[in-house]
Amino acid sequence: MARYTGPKLKQTTQLEYGLARSNNARHHVMFQAMEYMAPSTLATGTATEPTNDPRNILVVRPPMKRTVGVCRLYLPAQINVSQKSNYGEPEIGAAVAATVNASKNFTGMNGDSAKAMGGSLLEAGKTAATKIAATAVDVVATGAKSAEQISSGITRNNSTELMFEGVDRRSFSFSFKMIPHNADEATAIQEIVQYFRFHMAPHIPEGTQYGQALAAPSSFNITYNQKESTLHRISDCVLESIDVKYGGERPQFHHDNRPTETEITLQFKELEIITKKRIAEGY
Repeated sequence: MARYTGPKLKQTTQLEYGLARSNNARHHVMFQAMEYMAPSTLATGTATEPTNDPRNILVVRPPMKRTVGVCRLYLPAQINVSQKSNYGEPEIGAAVAATVNASKNFTGMNGDSAKAMGGSLLEAGKTAATKIAATAVDVVATGAKSAEQISSGITRNNSTELMFEGVDRRSFSFSFKMIPHNADEATAIQEIVQYFRFHMAPHIPEGTQYGQALAAPSSFNITYNQKESTLHRISDCVLESIDVKYGGERPQFHHDNRPTETEITLQFKELEIITKKRIAEGY
């Protein structure tokens, strides 16, 4: 993966909003973008300054380099984190259904083999007719079974068990409402919006035409104020979406055409799967 060498953002080293006027400036959340620097490889290795547990990631990602520029925003009233475990209910007593499916597959294989060996169109038609007839039989059998259960008032309960199937990657949502009180804050808000939009977008590697290849966007390192923070830690994330709303109840702009209010909603997702060990470590 080629390093991005195109236009850079024109911004200050430290972007921030809402810290100076907050009741406690220590309560903030920091976003730092990290750019990928080298081609992806399956060889053993870790990224520069990683926070991911290598045991939770099968493919080693390209090394990362922290970009110049950090965005610090006030801690919102609500912090949303989503963590989900997936469970399914497989049918244990499905031996009969498996036998029927195997029989159907065997019939289809015979038809395909006959066709491959130069069978006539008539034979292929017979095979198709056989499949249609089998489907019709299944429909009739299913209807008869349903009619029997309705008339008796007793429904056969399939034997199922609850089975753990895996976990989803955690996602995090942050919403910030920013109202500029002077020209400097208006500029900072504009740079903050551009900062997130810039780093969630891919770039075209050198030597390729548009659409042939796209280099992966930056990832993000997200931290709360760590001195006395009791909140969860966050592993490396990607920015899935950013929603920007300008104006309040109606569009309003200052005399320099800058909006009087800007609201952004950021949706992040972690790169790694979080296990008990990582939660015990504070994630």
